Amino acid sequence: MKNHLDFRMTFRLYLLLFLSALIFSCNTPPSDPFKIFEDTTAMVYGPYRVVKLPIQNGVKVLNPIQVSLGPGGAIFAANQSGEIYTLQDSDGDGVEDEARLYFDLNELGLRSPGGFAHRGDTVYIGTSSEIRAFLDTNQDYKADTSWTIFDKIPTSQHPYEWTSALNFGPDGMLYFVLTTDSWNPGASPDSLGMRGSIIRISPDGADFEIVATGIRSVHGMNFNSAGDLFFADNKGGGNATEEINLLQVGKFYGHNVKKYEGKFDTITLPLFSLENEIAPGGIEFNSPDNDFGGTQGNLFVAFYGPGERWNRGGVGRVQVSKTATGYEFEEFPVADIPKLSDLAFAKDGSLYVAHHGISDYWYNPVEKITGGFYKIIYDPSLEGKHAIKKEVITEDFSTTSLENGKELFAIRACSACHAVDGNTDLIGPNLKGAGKEFSQEEILEEIKDPSNRIKPGMIATKITKKDGKVLLGRIVYSDADQISIMLVGNQIVQVPRTEIASANEELKSLMYENLLAGLSEEEIKNLLNYISSL
Repeated sequence: MKNHLDFRMTFRLYLLLFLSALIFSCNTPPSDPFKIFEDTTAMVYGPYRVVKLPIQNGVKVLNPIQVSLGPGGAIFAANQSGEIYTLQDSDGDGVEDEARLYFDLNELGLRSPGGFAHRGDTVYIGTSSEIRAFLDTNQDYKADTSWTIFDKIPTSQHPYEWTSALNFGPDGMLYFVLTTDSWNPGASPDSLGMRGSIIRISPDGADFEIVATGIRSVHGMNFNSAGDLFFADNKGGGNATEEINLLQVGKFYGHNVKKYEGKFDTITLPLFSLENEIAPGGIEFNSPDNDFGGTQGNLFVAFYGPGERWNRGGVGRVQVSKTATGYEFEEFPVADIPKLSDLAFAKDGSLYVAHHGISDYWYNPVEKITGGFYKIIYDPSLEGKHAIKKEVITEDFSTTSLENGKELFAIRACSACHAVDGNTDLIGPNLKGAGKEFSQEEILEEIKDPSNRIKPGMIATKITKKDGKVLLGRIVYSDADQISIMLVGNQIVQVPRTEIASANEELKSLMYENLLAGLSEEEIKNLLNYISSL
């Protein structure tokens, strides 16, 4: 009898303990809420984990082009399709799973929300035609009032014209960039000379000033803790590399030389050239009090990667050190994640990145849902377990191979369209540094199928004049009065707009097809070796 009672008491005790554990586990969040969403396929450099946010509720994520820290510490984002939204953790598990609509720019007929800044509770959005302020008066994460701040922006319907990189400076002014339209045959009238410039305005938009010119395609600017404004510009059109620049008021930075001919004696050179990836997007300094793997004060860069290569892109960081004579830089990779458009540090010290995803040539959405967001988390337990630099595969090309490749480069007329010095602007891209930016497989693809991927500045344009003459080439400069077009053979012709019947862009490369016809595998390898060696 006693044994029977002992058994019942023991059973009840175990049952009580089991139920208590069950109740406790149901009410306690998991110790590692990120594990289930961690992307272990991403190549990571340093003590970081990459978590893909499971945004399945609310606004459809369609090619996000920005992500920023906004009022109340909320993470704000924007689609290329025009929706502004916040990322919310609806179930409280520590991972954002909902995109809650803040405002839809389509309601106002606006597009391309490429810039974001906030001051207090007011959100400022840069679009293709104006900067607009939004306010959420009842704190429900949905804007209920808005007004125009600045509308003197020269506007056309060209898809590459936008207002980007909004930042409030220590002087209380709002800084932003207007992308260039120098290679756009339908360039917007620009009587104030604002395109391709950094501009600052008062918070109410009443006063504005052009503070720097010669800007090409800047998607990211940010002030460091010393109050200096850095910006990243893209290679091409006078920019020999992917650039990190420091704003110096009144300076000319080298793009669109013809527009500023006679106005500047010197070009302000970049402080640093980025090499880990290409096409820098958003940039942001880590705060001095956020460890994030010992990167306090470092500059973080989102890279889109080349054109329509959907597997390229990543996050990089630049250690920026101020010295008595200026700044010194050292570059490191953080993670390889394709097609990143922007990044932002959150209140918890983690880094959010916007993955633009697949789009058509004009960056319009081509899928029902494409792109998304990643959260990069510093994990001290991973210190020393990952490499902090990319493995660089160096090849010792033989002198004979390089000489033969250089000869083929001339014989096949490659040198007629492509310079190799990093400075000369011919009808094709300058190939200096091509071996750093592309693998030989990628270079071979470009040669075999030149029309598959075309950089925006290399798009062919067909101009039909009123006298019936047709010109085919690429636009190197345009304004309200004329278009300058570089023809095959590198001749530049100025065509007055009054003589033009039509000007149409053609998504076909000016590069000849079948350039490798008749070459042996060894000869093709020699040619690739020579291009890689540049």
